[in-house]
Amino acid sequence: MKRQVFVFDEYVSSQKNGIGSFLKEFCNCMKQLDAAVCMLVFNADVKELTIERDGEGRMERMLFPFFPAGQFTHHAGIVVRLLRLYIVDSPDNLFFVNHSPCERLAEMLKSDFPLSKVVFIIHDLGWTSGCMGDERRFRQIIEAANDEQENARHIQDFYAREVKTYGFVDRVVCLSEDTRHLLQTVYALPSEKLFLIPNGLKECDGNDVQCATREELKRELFIPADEKIILYVGRPTRQKGVYALLNAFHFLLKKKPSVRLVIIGSDNGNRIENLLTISSGFATRVSFLGLISKEELEKWYAVADVGVIPSYYEQCPYVGIEMMMHGLPVVASDGFGLRNMFQDGVNALIAPIGNREDMEEFSCNLAKAIDELLSSEELRKTLGRNAREIYHSYYSEKQMLKGYKDLLASLD
Repeated sequence: MKRQVFVFDEYVSSQKNGIGSFLKEFCNCMKQLDAAVCMLVFNADVKELTIERDGEGRMERMLFPFFPAGQFTHHAGIVVRLLRLYIVDSPDNLFFVNHSPCERLAEMLKSDFPLSKVVFIIHDLGWTSGCMGDERRFRQIIEAANDEQENARHIQDFYAREVKTYGFVDRVVCLSEDTRHLLQTVYALPSEKLFLIPNGLKECDGNDVQCATREELKRELFIPADEKIILYVGRPTRQKGVYALLNAFHFLLKKKPSVRLVIIGSDNGNRIENLLTISSGFATRVSFLGLISKEELEKWYAVADVGVIPSYYEQCPYVGIEMMMHGLPVVASDGFGLRNMFQDGVNALIAPIGNREDMEEFSCNLAKAIDELLSSEELRKTLGRNAREIYHSYYSEKQMLKGYKDLLASLD
């Protein structure tokens, strides 16, 4: 019988981060594996529960309206009762959960759908924000169970909820080797429960961009021919390393005045205003483009000289995969998860974060690496070529498909 896959999607958040990109690629993989996919979409733009069906009458989407108080994971009882009205328990059912913490939801799915399987995909870990991705600090907090600092207590509580969540489900998908190792050593999960499946991305056509020369695209984007472009793509937050990057760019301008930093990504709140204040002394050399179309982004990948991923922590960011797919030479941090994707001198130059309490150290390392890469066309070509090879070997749609095929086979 055909597998039925139910995918949890908190619509508002997933449209603003990498989970949205993941869900698109994931659903493509499931369909290629001949599974029927139904999206369970929460906080959708509907006034009441809405069911959308395909031509054969199968559910394609269950759209849930906004819950009056809290996230949908806080209302696990209501959610599962509604699911039971429309979903018949079966060994062919698979629930894929993408949002944490959700120990109550995981527990109720297993109790109310005992024949079905539940898989949790880790897109984030609760401790990373509070520790700024410092794994050593996290391990210290967990070992010192009596730490009374508010931040430490919050991390310990979140950790306990994550342990419960992972205990209830049948499989846990890790997007990075760092996460898999941590789940084995700190969360004490058995290796047979864990699957390492990095994100994958279908190679884009980019026909319009490929037909245009780099010089033509630069003119279209109003970039002087001799100007070097440093490209950042992502949310402009401290955790993503944007403040350190702006500081590094300020250092770099003293040596290379004809460079431009282009920042692309959605802005929530007053982040851009804060960044404008920080960069006020060199504002004419920084372009904040906000959220742009995929077609426009392709053009910036094509004209950029260097891509920068300065995050303090990641899982398996689609920005990194996109940059590798386009053969863009990268400067990356050695942050948690990110260090699994990029190797110094192979497909990137690595800028060590160093002391997380001293942003100057990280900024200096970023500036040094960017300067080195901008100064050598041969190095840029080598890293870009290697990046393309690593994309095809580890982060393509084909590799992601193989990973989920193996996962489904383990649940037979």
